[in-house]
Amino acid sequence: MKNLLLVLALLAGCDAGGERREWVVADHQGAQRNRGQVPDVAEPTEDATLIEVAWRQNCAVCHGLGGRGDTQQGQMLRIPDLARPELAAIGDAALVATIQHGRNKMPAFDKLPEKVVTGLVRYVRTFAVGGAVAPGAPGR
Repeated sequence: MKNLLLVLALLAGCDAGGERREWVVADHQGAQRNRGQVPDVAEPTEDATLIEVAWRQNCAVCHGLGGRGDTQQGQMLRIPDLARPELAAIGDAALVATIQHGRNKMPAFDKLPEKVVTGLVRYVRTFAVGGAVAPGAPGR
């Protein structure tokens, strides 16, 4: 009997007598913004994901996620800090050539697609100007 009264009370409270409509995603998103929550973040593009994966698999072992060469491997090989201001003076073509053909102890990454290589150049440029790193990569 007690449970029946509880169910009836809940059902009575749900019927506000107003307009009924189907719930849509926008209802939830608006409620989040009204509570001061973080706004929607754009999904990373396929190219950005490829660049992030390429960086993590091929570059981060030595250069680190933030490009500073502060990994154990990077310190052992004395990898230069990619955030140094002099990097801005190096042309994109030279950076592409370095990625594709290697340099000193850096191996060649000649199997990477061209759009990934140019994306890695843009990614490296963000270190030199102190910009945000690629999607998914931790900040410095």
